[in-house]
Formats: sequence, structure tokens, C-alpha cells
Amino acid sequence: MREENWGKRIWRLIYPGLTYLAVCFIVEVIAAVWIAFSTVAKYDADTLNSEMNRIINSMLEQTISVALELQVLAAAITLPLLLLYYRRDRKQEECFHQGRRFTAVPSWQYLLTVVLGMTACLAGNNLVAVSGLFEISDTYAEISEMIYGGKLAVELLGLGILVPLVEELIFRGLMYRRMRKYLNVSTATVICSLIFGFYHGNLVQGLYAFCLSLLMIYVYERFHTMLAPILFHVAANLLSVIVSETGILDNVYRSAGLFWLTTIASCLVLIGTVYLIEQLVHSEEITAQEVYQEKEQEEE
Repeated sequence: MREENWGKRIWRLIYPGLTYLAVCFIVEVIAAVWIAFSTVAKYDADTLNSEMNRIINSMLEQTISVALELQVLAAAITLPLLLLYYRRDRKQEECFHQGRRFTAVPSWQYLLTVVLGMTACLAGNNLVAVSGLFEISDTYAEISEMIYGGKLAVELLGLGILVPLVEELIFRGLMYRRMRKYLNVSTATVICSLIFGFYHGNLVQGLYAFCLSLLMIYVYERFHTMLAPILFHVAANLLSVIVSETGILDNVYRSAGLFWLTTIASCLVLIGTVYLIEQLVHSEEITAQEVYQEKEQEEE
């Protein structure tokens, strides 16, 4: 296999994410044009001239009101493309004998990634809340309002399942796996997590996403399968949606004692879960000789 130059390497790292951003942009433009035409059609020329500012503001509000639905639609359109990219990577690895195979871990151990995702979400949000970062992030409140301003079913399906799938394929399944071919684990982990943080577009979510990315790469490296970070991400996002939309923890946030008790307990469970993963999860690499023997047995 011919060695790639750095230009091609960088392009391979960024084009999956650019694909998603391009689809988001196209979907938003189509929606904005549709809303503009349907709104303008309701008014005559005199009204348009006299109330242009109000009409434009109305169109912007309509577009913002469906921002979540547009993001979910863009994620649904992008997902098959990302799966195609991921499958192509795996085939290339097999063709050039670069793929690595690992032993499977027991199914029940994946529950540890779910617990880790939920406790990381709860502990992370609480720690960010007391840090005061909300006050210096101008865009956080606006983005949160758009994200959690839709229908609960759309949030659960979109933010809870579909968007995590897309983001995991982009950042862990494609970007990180490709980056690991060029850099060591530590450097690739930090760079990928920084990019994931910047991708979220504001300080509060960026810091939170950076920390979660470190943990998602950690579980990927322990389980050696994309299912682990996907379960982690889905669990974290679903809990965030449920807490935000149902208010089940409102009483906790009204009491400083309960708030700190919940935060400390979440941190302790998080640390304990990492300890259990270290002790229990063992996915060993299968050597080339073992793979060859396995294929021979299948042929027989």
C-alpha cells in the first residue's frame, strides 16, 4: 500500500464530518427557502413592503422552531453515507492485512458502558453547572433552547439515538480509527476529543463533550468495538433529554445538599465503573495465526 501524504491524511480525517455538516447546511437551506416562499405567498406586495422586517423575523422564528427536526433529518440522511465510509475502511484494512481482530467480551459487560455514560452525563452537567461557565457562554442558552425545544419523541429518537450514532461514526468510528494509524493512542485521543469539543460550538458544551469523548475512546479501546462508545453516548444523551424534559431531578437542584450528594455519588459510581471495566473487561487481540486457523476450521 502506497504511503499517504499529509494532505490526504488530513482530508481522510475531516471529510466524514464535512459530509454531515454539508447535509445539515443543505437541509437547512431547503427548509429556509420553503418557509420563505410559503410565508411570502400569504401577503400582497403592499404588505410585504410595509412589514418586511416583521415578516423576516417571523420566517427566522419558524426556521429556528424546527431546528431540532432539521438536525434529526440531516442525521438520518447522513447515517447511510457514514456506514458506507466505515464499511469501506474495514474492507481496505482486510485487503491490506491491516485489520486487527479481538476476542468478544460477555454481553452483560456492555451494561457497564451504559452506567458509565449515565453517571458521566449527570456528574459532568452538575460540575459544569457549579463552575459558572454558563455565565460566560453567550450561545449556550440559545443552543439549549433549540435542542430541548422540540417534541419529546423527536428528542428521544433524534438526540437520544440517531445523533449519537452519527457522531460516533464520525468521531470514533472514522476519525479516531484513522488517526490511530498516524499517531499514538494518547495523541489521537486528545486531538479527536478536542475536535469533538470544538464541534459543539460553545465553551460549556465543548468542555463537556471533550471529557465525554475521552471516556468514549477509553471504552472503545477496552471493548474494541463501536458498540461500546455508541451505548455510552446513547445512554448519556437519553438521560440528558429525560432530565431536561421531565424535570425528575428538579427537587435535587433546589437543594444544595441533595445537589452535592447526587454529584459526589455520580462521581463515585463513575470511578467505580471504570474500576470494574479495568478488572472485568478483557478483549484480547487475535493473532494472524489464530485468524488463519479459524478460517480453516470454517472451511472444513
